[in-house]
Amino acid sequence: MKTAKLCKYILYFLLVVCTITAGLFFFGGKVVSEINVQVPVYTELFLSVLVVVSGAALTVTFLAVITRLAERFRRSPKQGFRSVIGFFVLFFVMLFCWLMGSGNILSISAYSGTYNTPVWLKITDMFLYSTYVLIAAAILLIIGFYIARKIR
Repeated sequence: MKTAKLCKYILYFLLVVCTITAGLFFFGGKVVSEINVQVPVYTELFLSVLVVVSGAALTVTFLAVITRLAERFRRSPKQGFRSVIGFFVLFFVMLFCWLMGSGNILSISAYSGTYNTPVWLKITDMFLYSTYVLIAAAILLIIGFYIARKIR
């Protein structure tokens, strides 16, 4: 079976699974939680499908990047090394943002969940700060390339 045909079938399968799960989540009814808030019945199923699909996508992406990197190194080590630089820059940005994050426990009324811990708070700060850094980098690159194009 050709890869394109297999990918098409996998896409259709994922589309059906996600559509059914979203339909159950939005139209499957609600229950009243412990703190008098209406919560959809299929919230756990919806989150589980979301985690599985996201994990599968990340795994496939990671394997594709590693395969392509190995192919580039085989063709030209210089080109392979240049493609790794972006990964290391992103790694150091994430590490820097992790170190900048705060692990202070938040005082949130009516919340007794498990995510108000120093590790999760630092992860949240890391994602927020790295988003800010990457948006700023994108804006600076857009402006820089625009100016470089006008100068030439």
